[in-house]
Amino acid sequence: MHKPLIVIKLGGSALTDKTRIYTPRIPIIHSAASQVAEIRKDCSVILIHGAGSYGHIPVRKYGLQQGWKSPKQLRGLSSTKFKLLEWENLLDEILLEHGVPVMPFLASDFFVTEKGRIVSAWLKPLASWLRLGCVPITGGDIVPDSRNGFSILSGDQIAAFIAIRLKATRLIYAVDVDGVFNANPTLDSNAQLLETLTPSFARRLVSRAMSATTPDVTGGMAGKISESLSATRHRIPVYFVNLTKSGRLRKAALGQKVTSSRLILR
Repeated sequence: MHKPLIVIKLGGSALTDKTRIYTPRIPIIHSAASQVAEIRKDCSVILIHGAGSYGHIPVRKYGLQQGWKSPKQLRGLSSTKFKLLEWENLLDEILLEHGVPVMPFLASDFFVTEKGRIVSAWLKPLASWLRLGCVPITGGDIVPDSRNGFSILSGDQIAAFIAIRLKATRLIYAVDVDGVFNANPTLDSNAQLLETLTPSFARRLVSRAMSATTPDVTGGMAGKISESLSATRHRIPVYFVNLTKSGRLRKAALGQKVTSSRLILR
């Protein structure tokens, strides 16, 4: 790869309405796709996306968040996987409309977890397509788990893992708020944006585990911050930027000044 590699996690809360099952935000998806098309002129790109209302709500509905319990889960498991495939197809179609040569991967085909944490991954096919100029894309998924039968693997964990393994120059979490705040901005009108975070302060934020107002079985913003810490330990800059605001993703990817939060490397 001759271009710098950017790993972008497109948040499910921005791409979908997570209060309503199977509800994509089509204008925001088009905006994201347009920005990715611009970014790849200067960078190699890997896209990770959240499951949004296609994943979190049905996972809770069918009781899948704790892994394998009984054969009664099989129908719900299959139904949820089917809707995740539908979600992937919708995203890929819009990205293609904007000229982005996506190469879709199912996380369940190349990741294995143990108690929810990645223990095995085969990234060679993904890296091969990337070298040809494709934009590999995968997302949060239900994957095989060596202890629990299956587990819910978040796109946040996938993004940090791939960024580390493939030596990305930047990891971006594109979310539905301006970045990381000192309180939940949907609940506290006095919440302040934190433009820079040290790892030690970020860990304190995670321990406080800001409460969520919509179903999220993978940790919400606290989960993103927690996963991003592993990337900073490998000297990868991490940004949190608002995907619902026009042009901000592109600016963050290309190193331009933009409203965001940045996890600094110390």
